[in-house]
Amino acid sequence: MSLSPEARSSITRAVEAAESVCGAEVVVVGYVRADGYLDTAFRNALVGALLALALVLMVPVEVHHDLVFPIVAVTAVGLFWLSRLTAVAKLTTLAARKAMAVEAATTQAFFSRGVHKTRERVGLLIVWFDLEESVRVVFDTGLEARVPRDVRARLTHDVVAACGNPDRRAEAIAAVGAVLAPYVPRGENDVDELANAPTIGRSGQVGGGA
Repeated sequence: MSLSPEARSSITRAVEAAESVCGAEVVVVGYVRADGYLDTAFRNALVGALLALALVLMVPVEVHHDLVFPIVAVTAVGLFWLSRLTAVAKLTTLAARKAMAVEAATTQAFFSRGVHKTRERVGLLIVWFDLEESVRVVFDTGLEARVPRDVRARLTHDVVAACGNPDRRAEAIAAVGAVLAPYVPRGENDVDELANAPTIGRSGQVGGGA
């Protein structure tokens, strides 16, 4: 995924706006996909190879035995690399598998981006995944202790609904500050502990790249 310089600046300003009125530290992360889904690619390659072999054996036209392996191999390799495309992975990966990948990538982002490292544990992670069409909001323990559950639920609902639309992301992120301010007010000596610019990467898996 690639954000234009204008979109990055817009999200950065939205984070700054949110943090200017509350004591939370907002971290924004976006990924093309939560995982590389190699297992999906291998599965598709295996199924394709078996189907190709079955067709070769079943067609009424005799196929020379020297051609059987190349046909099966080319089919398998082709489907493997085809399955690496985002659109194909989206269509052929099971929903449960994608949900597991989103959970794992969200947890990784929470720790790798240092959301848990603020002095008062008031980090808030907002992360979206394009392939999985998923948005997650994670509150660190300090926010969980101070912000009522129903307020957190409402904030999560609003952010998830808005961040699925690239045009509404900045507005939704900026609005987080006003929701959290009554429970996590900004102090006079408040220090900006985490980066305000969004982290944008291709994959949420380890080594997925930014």
